[in-house]
Amino acid sequence: MFAKLTRRVLLASALIAGTAVVPGIAHAAPADSTMRLTVQSRDVTANKLGELTCHPAGGTHKHAAKACAELEKVNGDFTAMQANVSKACTMQYQPVTAKIEGKWRGKEISYTQTFSNSCTMQVKTGVVFEL
Repeated sequence: MFAKLTRRVLLASALIAGTAVVPGIAHAAPADSTMRLTVQSRDVTANKLGELTCHPAGGTHKHAAKACAELEKVNGDFTAMQANVSKACTMQYQPVTAKIEGKWRGKEISYTQTFSNSCTMQVKTGVVFEL
């Protein structure tokens, strides 16, 4: 009787917490996806720094959920992104360097790419570097 009551209490607690407990089955936690993002330009006052976590989305990034969704499409490789291909940019040369370091689903990542201006960076990376 006591064991049956204990199982019911555990099950009710798990349901309240939003998780299901099945005895004998291990549940894996989502792999770590925590990244540091920087955007550097010639104008030092315009440099940006932020943190992004995914699975669940969070950190200091102002568009964390959307940035995580965009990174999910390319499995964390922002150099493979093509976010806003229909947007047109000027030919103005004001280089910006975008850098992402950390982990994507537990795998160490480190990417750096320089774009001719912030518009071309946004075309390529969407909101990922909108810090």
